[in-house]
Amino acid sequence: MNGTTRTHIWRILEILAQAKIPFYILPALMILLVAGTIAQAEMGLYAAQSKFFNAFILWAGPIPLPGGYTLIGILSFNLLLKFIAFSQWSRAKSGIILAHLGALVLLIGGLLTALTAREGFMVIAEGAQSPFVYDYHTRELMIYEKGHLLRAIPFGDLKNDADTALKGLPFTLQILETCDHCKISRREETPQAFAADLTPQGMATFMALSPQPPEKEQEANIPGLSFGIRGSDADGLYIGFDGMPEPIEFNAGNRDYKIIFGKQQRLLPFALKLDDFRKIDYPGSNTARGYESDVRVLDGKAEWKALIEMNAPLRYKGYIFYQSDFEQNAMSEITILSVVENKGRYFPYIGTGIIAIGLLIQTALSFRTRKRKS
Repeated sequence: MNGTTRTHIWRILEILAQAKIPFYILPALMILLVAGTIAQAEMGLYAAQSKFFNAFILWAGPIPLPGGYTLIGILSFNLLLKFIAFSQWSRAKSGIILAHLGALVLLIGGLLTALTAREGFMVIAEGAQSPFVYDYHTRELMIYEKGHLLRAIPFGDLKNDADTALKGLPFTLQILETCDHCKISRREETPQAFAADLTPQGMATFMALSPQPPEKEQEANIPGLSFGIRGSDADGLYIGFDGMPEPIEFNAGNRDYKIIFGKQQRLLPFALKLDDFRKIDYPGSNTARGYESDVRVLDGKAEWKALIEMNAPLRYKGYIFYQSDFEQNAMSEITILSVVENKGRYFPYIGTGIIAIGLLIQTALSFRTRKRKS
């Protein structure tokens, strides 16, 4: 690399590290925040977050604009470049440099959290255990053989009139129709031309799904699909929807298969067992004042007890378990835990601590300089 090339590269780095870049990015972030907040009233919270904040590109009709990830990424890169290559590395500026480092750690932590944090919930009946976390929003079609999961197909990857790539299996599964929000109606009242050559089976015998405009709140939608199975002992038309009461079971090639459509599940590196659930009511009423769960963490050969209360979560291996809800009936008590996985959870503490140290150092240096001059 010759001197001219190095000069050009250094000039580009100087432009990218200019202090005026944050003054353009910060107003854009504020505009994005206001626009996303206003859009929540029309689109709902989840849709607005996905479109404005949890995206690299914001589409304003056919016009691409930078989304939240892009703006925060540019700001983080600018501060990182400024910090590494163009800081005034001196003892007199050490406090300011540390404060800038702390701000950079906060930004990087925020970006890491936005990109990697995942939320879900865990449902455990008293006396039972579970290693699974269910996603609030993502659905998938799960195919099992003799109780073993063969494949989990995300709902967004299911396409109408397309065969899923199930190589090596003795049956064909064809997606006929999908809907982000389905209306469940009587089959005789719902004409579906795509099902003319298939005999309805299971719930599809008397029920049909038809697409409806999505609800504003994501939780109010009922995702679902209609699909056909061929090459089994129970060929025909089937339906699956969020909260379907029972799996679809059939035999193909002398093997037993099971299909379930529902919330995406993730396997934890450990399990929780619910020993006891307690609901604490206000005196003289059935209104819950609080509820708590006695659980045991089962991690290989290790086992230990923990208490999860409404304001006292359990933290273990990067996961945080909050007491979210419960269900009680004559047969059992069930705890519902919100589960958050956040790889950037320590960045706010580290960044804030670095900023505080930097400000203290800079204050001490300034005081010392004024004292010398006086």
